[in-house]
Amino acid sequence: MTEPARRPDLPGAAGSALMLALGAAALYFAREFSDLGAVFPRAIGAFLVGLSALYIVLVASGRTRRAAGPAGSHLRRAGVAAVMLGWAYALPALGFLASSAVAMTLLMLLAQHDRWTPRRALGVGAGAAAVLIGLYTLFKLALQVPLP
Repeated sequence: MTEPARRPDLPGAAGSALMLALGAAALYFAREFSDLGAVFPRAIGAFLVGLSALYIVLVASGRTRRAAGPAGSHLRRAGVAAVMLGWAYALPALGFLASSAVAMTLLMLLAQHDRWTPRRALGVGAGAAAVLIGLYTLFKLALQVPLP
């Protein structure tokens, strides 16, 4: 068998360019935040810029290739975008914990490909609750970010 022809991952490079711009915007707008409030946006912005630039370099040097096979579910991707947009709009009305719990539940339902069992649901729910409480504690108490 012959190996399939290597095709550069141009969609991945385009997505990386978009993420690079988003990271640069996060770094730019984080200048207006307090020192503690800017820690998270600066860290995420720096990671976005650095990793996106690295991937663009890898694509340009021919060290990546596009995945063969199905591209994935467009319906799931649209669902993720809709949930994240809904979460952003629900934050002021419902508050951080309530809107995040709903969004996290919906995202987990979208992400699950296997059959749900009671044991899996309990494990995933407990993990999600721990992550949500940890993030709330980090933002509210450690970083003193004002949350809605």
